[in-house]
Amino acid sequence: MTNKYTLIDPVAIQTNLMQNAALINQFLALYLVQIPVDRDALEEAMRSAHNPEIASKAHHIKPTMEYIGATKLQSALQELETAAKQGDNIEALERLFAELSPQFDTLLTEIQTYMNELALSP
Repeated sequence: MTNKYTLIDPVAIQTNLMQNAALINQFLALYLVQIPVDRDALEEAMRSAHNPEIASKAHHIKPTMEYIGATKLQSALQELETAAKQGDNIEALERLFAELSPQFDTLLTEIQTYMNELALSP
């Protein structure tokens, strides 16, 4: 089951949420709603070109990635946060954001796919 996922890790999800199917579904449903909100807030921070706000928004999203095993996306957010904190110019931050931004859509698709698989499991 895990080989079809490029961002999430179902084993990490199961482990972090104590193999509790109801809890997993509850958290993943929440993530499907919250991740787009967080992504939009990060995009707004990028448009503002205000490094402390960019760092704050990237930092805010990282724990979610840990719970679902999305370590590649978590690392990309960490890189963006660090660059913003170090005062990198907006062009550098935009390059980092451009690399990670499309991954949010993949992430949401993978979460939904995994939830569908859980619903089909006996």
